[in-house]
Parts: sequence; structure tokens; C-alpha cells
Amino acid sequence: MRNDLGLLVKDIPQDDLQNFIKKTTASTEVKKIAHKVSVDYGWVDVLDEAVPYLDTIIRNPRRFIVAEEDIVPIEKTKKVAEESIKHLAVHTNLIQDVDEEGMVKPIKLLNIFKEETIDLYENRFIYSLITNLYTFVRSQLTYKEQSASNKEEKYVKYKANTIYNNRQIDITLNLTSRNLQEEYETEEMVAEREAKITHIQEILEDFMASKFMKSMANATPVRSPIRKTNVILKEQNFIKALELWEFLENYQVQKPVKEVNEEIDITNKTFERDFGMTYFLNYGILNEIVTRSGSLALPETTNIQKSVYEFAKNFEVDENELKKELEKEINKASAFKKEQKQNARNAYNGFINNHYARIRKASALLK
Repeated sequence: MRNDLGLLVKDIPQDDLQNFIKKTTASTEVKKIAHKVSVDYGWVDVLDEAVPYLDTIIRNPRRFIVAEEDIVPIEKTKKVAEESIKHLAVHTNLIQDVDEEGMVKPIKLLNIFKEETIDLYENRFIYSLITNLYTFVRSQLTYKEQSASNKEEKYVKYKANTIYNNRQIDITLNLTSRNLQEEYETEEMVAEREAKITHIQEILEDFMASKFMKSMANATPVRSPIRKTNVILKEQNFIKALELWEFLENYQVQKPVKEVNEEIDITNKTFERDFGMTYFLNYGILNEIVTRSGSLALPETTNIQKSVYEFAKNFEVDENELKKELEKEINKASAFKKEQKQNARNAYNGFINNHYARIRKASALLK
């Protein structure tokens, strides 16, 4: 595209244009205003992918056998284990008597009580993670009311005055372009996301009501940094759980709702020159004539009465023939006037189309 838009417009008198612009005093203001609001739903896909791994852990929690030792009177002993005999052999002070047959009668005996428990670090980690997830999702859903939007407006304010051909000429131009269609997600995208959120909510409700979570209710929650045990580092379900923990920590640092308001001044010499050309074309259209040579002028007055008398001096001319000749010339003049008006309109439209094509191209570069 040529830098001088005037070269793209036919029938513009360059000398008159430059003279017109030289005498013009103008002020130009061109701005782009944007207001953007977005809600971050990046967590939805991450949680939707992770919940099956958590479900596997909750359904099959890790267990550990805890052995408790206690020395109790012989009459309260319920079971004599190998460990009890070994302990008595070492602690002979617990022997009351040995009969003739070598039967040992202890006063007290070591008892070992074994109990299964799920109160392990790995399980406490999962318990803490699910509790945090439940709170996190409820918190994120409070932002659903703030719908995402993207509104953009561009405007031009141009005011100028000049004295040209002994005329005081003034112009005030306010041009605004608004993006009426907000950026939005398709109904399918929204429906898919809402379905995932509902699924996540239902799963978390089931998790919170599970036997695992109730059993861990009195467990001590874990906090960062998470201890990298062999199970957490090597078992696939726990690897995914650790990734989710780290994701939540990073995600909650950021604001889920982002709002941006910006106003950019894009006024430059090109805009001032191009709108000065528009000013000149509007003046030409107002006067309804742009000649093919490009000079702006009013048509010279023709003495119709004198021409008719000169033509009538020839007495051989029939009156009807005279009327036909006059009508023919009038039609030619009307056609010429119509053609010149159309030339002016075409020139103006061509300029405007090319001018705003450049504006759109410049605006696109700013996005």
C-alpha cells in the first residue's frame, strides 16, 4: 500500500489539496480503549484428570501393623507367643518357681498386642490433599458470577478550520468504532466445562463421606514441604497426588479473575494527514463539483437568452428544431453534472475505504 493515500484517489487536485492543508489548523485525537475480564478455569481439567488416581488410593488405603508390648500378670495373659518365652528367658526375675518336672511358673509374662492402622504419613498426605481440594473448589465456584467479557472501542476526534477561496470552512468529526460482539465461549465449551465441574463436585462429596476420610478425621494434617517418601515418589497414584498438591499451591497464588483496563493513544502524523485529506474531500463534496482536471471551481454563467436570440436570427430555423436543440443541450448538461457528482462520490468513497483499511491494519498490529 502506498504511503500517500492521496495517490489512491482519482481526480484529487494535488496543488489545491496541499494549499488547503497548509492553511488548515487542526487537532486530532485517536485512541483505543479496551476492557477485558477473564475467569481462569484452568483448574477444571487438572482436577478432572487427577480424581481417578485419588479414588484408587481412598478405596485401597495403605495399612500398617502396630505392635504394642506390655508385661502383665500371668493370670491376665491370653496368649503366649514366641517373643514372650524369649523375653522370660532373659528376665529370670519374672520366674516364680520351677517344679520337679522343669515346668516354669512365671509371675508376669510379656504380651504383644498387634493392631492394624492407616494413620501413615502417606495417608495423612492424601487426607490433607482432599480436604484442601474440597475447600478450593468451593472457593473457585464463587467467581462464576463474574462472566468473562472483552469490550473494545476506538475513537477519533478531529476538529479543523481554514480559510480557502475566501470561505471560512470548519469541520468537527467524532468517529467511534465499538466491538459489539464480546469474546465468548461456545455453548458446547461451557456445557462441557460445567459437566466436568459437576462431576468433580460429586466425587469430592463422596470422598469427604468415605470411610477413609472418617477414619482419618483425627489425623494430623500435613503441610508443605511434602516429605518425599518412597511411596510418594514411586507409586503412580501418589505421584499424581503430589503433582496436584504442587499445582494447587502455585494456582492459588494467582488471581482467578483478571481484569484489564487500557487506553492507548495511537494518534500520529499519518492520521492527521489523512483526516486533513478527508476534510478537503468533504469540502469538495459540499460544493458538489470535482472536475476531471481536478480543479475546484463554480461553472461559468452562460447567457442562455443571448444564445437563443443569436440562433433565432437565422429565420430559416424552425421553432420546433430550436426546442429540440435546446433540450438536447440541457440533457447533455444534466448528464455531465450527474457524472461529475458521481465522480466526486466515487473519489470520496475510494478514499474512505482505503483510509480505514489502513486504520484496521494499524489497529491489528497493536493487538
